[in-house]
Amino acid sequence: MGPRKFGQKKSANAVPSSRIAQAVAPQAAPTSDRIAQAVSSKHATPRALRGTAYREASVVFESGYSLRCIVLDYSKTGVRLRFPTNEVLPPRVIVKAGAVGVSGPARVVWQHNSEVGLELL
Repeated sequence: MGPRKFGQKKSANAVPSSRIAQAVAPQAAPTSDRIAQAVSSKHATPRALRGTAYREASVVFESGYSLRCIVLDYSKTGVRLRFPTNEVLPPRVIVKAGAVGVSGPARVVWQHNSEVGLELL
């Protein structure tokens, strides 16, 4: 039996495709090994408490070049910033975010488009 043409109705004894059958098949309950793997030891210690903000800040490179940005959230260990454009930061910068009480040297942990995560040193 070939594909049905536009306007034809499905036959009453049509069998669902194997992809649909796989998608709706019941999943096995997670085992203790899978749970232990999902909750790895690196996340055993709780993250530092984060405060949300939308305040102006700046990042200064070692060369003295300065970029303005916005603080999205911060903690005593790090800060998440957003720049107006996609910026590529050097591995180490100086953060100046006096409005939220964060300033000093920092290490770039991650960058995604115009957002960056910094660890305060």
